[in-house]
Amino acid sequence: AVGRMVKRLRWAAQGRRTLHSSDARVVLTPFFEDLLRKKGVRGHLDVIPNGFSPVEDPAEEPAGLSGREAGRPLISFVGRMSFQKGLDVLMDAMDSYDGDPGFDLAIAGKGELTEWLRDRHSESSAKQHVSVLGLVSDSEKRWLYENSDCIVIPSRFEGLPTVLLEAMHSGTPVIMADVNGLGAMVEECGSGLSVPCEDHASLASAMSEAVNADPGKASEWGSSGMEASREYQWDRVTERVLEVYRRVAGE
Repeated sequence: AVGRMVKRLRWAAQGRRTLHSSDARVVLTPFFEDLLRKKGVRGHLDVIPNGFSPVEDPAEEPAGLSGREAGRPLISFVGRMSFQKGLDVLMDAMDSYDGDPGFDLAIAGKGELTEWLRDRHSESSAKQHVSVLGLVSDSEKRWLYENSDCIVIPSRFEGLPTVLLEAMHSGTPVIMADVNGLGAMVEECGSGLSVPCEDHASLASAMSEAVNADPGKASEWGSSGMEASREYQWDRVTERVLEVYRRVAGE
């Protein structure tokens, strides 16, 4: 409660004043634009996302997946091992299946929950279907994007995750927790499925839906994601930022 009060005071004393006195204001997504409007920010806001560069290294299968059954569906998580990323929700979803979920899960990344995940994995009823890969190279990350049936992002908070954009660019369907409007964004561009935040049952259902989708639907998700991701690549994003600088400099 004290922390929230401090944030409100800081916003009232500094945040709103700084935004109102700025010559230009840039927000990542329409969600943050709406949020600032609700906080009383007036005037024009430029909605410009952070950009991404596609992974260019040649794909290489992670060593931790070398013994996996050929042809078995694969879902992957790529990201930091942290509470924010919803790893506990993901593991709860895996444990909610009655027996074989019908796919394997690969978890790639490192962070403060690395040891927690190792212990949680060892206790999981689905541990034979979960591979904890640790930190992966760009080549291995590209392989996961290109060989997974979908990428799962069960986060509690996100701005605009690079993993989402990279997966979309690779033509891989995504399952996105609906935080800060990102689930709605995924559904609107047709690149995958949205699930409620911190809802492991809905996440489990969505993962099953993704791996059991007919080829036509999966292809539609992938192609829509590839098309939508183009607007987020750095060449286009940079030009939009430069337009803001030119406008301010001209004024």
